[in-house]
Amino acid sequence: MNANIFEKANQIIKTCDTAYIGVLDEGGCPSVSTISPIKPESIFEAYFATGLDANKAKRLLRDKRASVCYRAGNDNVSLVGEAEILTGQDAKSRHWLDWFIGHFPGGETDPNYCVIKFVTKRVSLWIGGEGAEFSIDGLLAVQSRCGLLCDGCSFRQSHGCTGCIAQGGKPFWGECPVAKCCQSKGYEHCGVCPDMPCGVLRDFSCGEGEQCDKPKGARIEVCKAWASNKQ
Repeated sequence: MNANIFEKANQIIKTCDTAYIGVLDEGGCPSVSTISPIKPESIFEAYFATGLDANKAKRLLRDKRASVCYRAGNDNVSLVGEAEILTGQDAKSRHWLDWFIGHFPGGETDPNYCVIKFVTKRVSLWIGGEGAEFSIDGLLAVQSRCGLLCDGCSFRQSHGCTGCIAQGGKPFWGECPVAKCCQSKGYEHCGVCPDMPCGVLRDFSCGEGEQCDKPKGARIEVCKAWASNKQ
């Protein structure tokens, strides 16, 4: 798993207007249906509108285990986690979209309207011919100063590298200027720096070099996720 495929997954999620949600039916068997995401942002959580009288809502009230899948062409983002039904008016109003009126004539106060909040625990990806499987806890474990996911580096074993942090910001290829800057300021990683993303990190993450992120900014997004997880 690397920062690039993480951000590719986020971009797929942001552009999908349809997802698939799987819940457990009364017999404990998987039941899958299509559903429209509400302003999807990332792999960490998702929101969907449904009716309290819908089977998926009734089933989630019995068993919160669920999965969500996004598909774009041959690319696939599958998430496994837990879901809850939100019926509070604040949540209903916050996630209301105008086109919901066709399903809920009473608007955002319609008593049948509710919101599914899905929180991811495990991820399985197939993007651009590359696969990855990881847990959210594993992803949010800080592995470097810049947001690079050292655990997914193909050079670690062949070059005897133990990772950015373990080697004091001096991985197998030499001293890293991003790590040097971060460490000199006493920060665990760039995500907690008030100057993030500074010019040094931006050059590494958004430049045109072979080792720069593709898509650009991938490791910056990982740093943001690490920072959010600490708050």
